[in-house]
Amino acid sequence: MTENKQVQEQFNGNELEVEASKLLIEDRVVAKIARIAVDKVDGILEMQGNFADTIGSFFSSDNETSTAGVDVEVGEKEAKVNLDIIIEYGKNATRVFNEVKKVVKTNVKDMTGLDVVTINVNIVDVMTRKEYAEKKARKESNSSEDRY
Repeated sequence: MTENKQVQEQFNGNELEVEASKLLIEDRVVAKIARIAVDKVDGILEMQGNFADTIGSFFSSDNETSTAGVDVEVGEKEAKVNLDIIIEYGKNATRVFNEVKKVVKTNVKDMTGLDVVTINVNIVDVMTRKEYAEKKARKESNSSEDRY
């Protein structure tokens, strides 16, 4: 937290304690920014969430941007971002990593003023576009069957 300077002021004969104004940015806001930024990177098929992300997505609305696969720690002036991704087969992991670092750092800094000091990318799987499309179709088919 920022240093909280207290100042005493007189207002109509009453003493008021005035605190310095501050901007607070929730972890999930930085996570959403990072998630949206990563969607722009060629070579990433999907962000892979853990079990807690899966449970959380059950309770969240469909129109809310998911933060599955994104974990952040936000401090006063800086942030740390951890990402779990599925990379497309044939794409260069180092190039994808460097592009992720660039877009996440730039977007978080531009929107919040926070410096992203650490970005960790964990590649949890590799798939061809065909494999990924088949997996996605199966998942959508299963979820539509569950509704009936």
